[in-house]
Amino acid sequence: MHDTLAQELAGSRMLLQAADRDWDRRPDLARTQVRTVVDALGANLAETRTIISDLTPPALEHDDLATALRTLCARDTAAPSRVVFRTEGEPGDLPRDRAAALLRVAQGLLANACEHARARHVLVTLDHRDDRTVTVEVQDDGVGFDAAVATAGPGERGLGLTAGRERLGALGGSLTVRSAPGRGTLARASLPVDALALAGPVGSR
Repeated sequence: MHDTLAQELAGSRMLLQAADRDWDRRPDLARTQVRTVVDALGANLAETRTIISDLTPPALEHDDLATALRTLCARDTAAPSRVVFRTEGEPGDLPRDRAAALLRVAQGLLANACEHARARHVLVTLDHRDDRTVTVEVQDDGVGFDAAVATAGPGERGLGLTAGRERLGALGGSLTVRSAPGRGTLARASLPVDALALAGPVGSR
């Protein structure tokens, strides 16, 4: 997907550069080149939307991020940990690719808390109080760990944190983790919400 899309965008860029050169001397040719680029970008946009839709977690097909997270936290598989979900602020529209990224990362963080940290209590918070950023925070009272070692090491938790950072980083977001042995863990996944999303908005009300 990345290679194909990059090639098509590069081709569109070359056509626009050619149209710029021909605009004064051969305006009819320049307009034809621009129309060709418009058609190509329309096809690229439709294809990208389809690909993103195919990658959307099933939980987001009909529900918003808050509902999907609430369902995730209520699953029996989270036992024996007691998982509580809450929201802060007034939910707004969240692009589908960002909702999917936050849900995937939250799934990994919750699995860490319940399976690896052996936490008795886990609090998952979806925070919309900042108009420019949406945040999912997972806090547990588990055994904790050395976050620096886990991130750099080959263990399952280290790989999960690295993958989460890469997923969020690709969308301009971040994943921060605070933990220490015996002191639980606080993980915060954040994404900006004001960037263009090709997949279109999905309501989070």
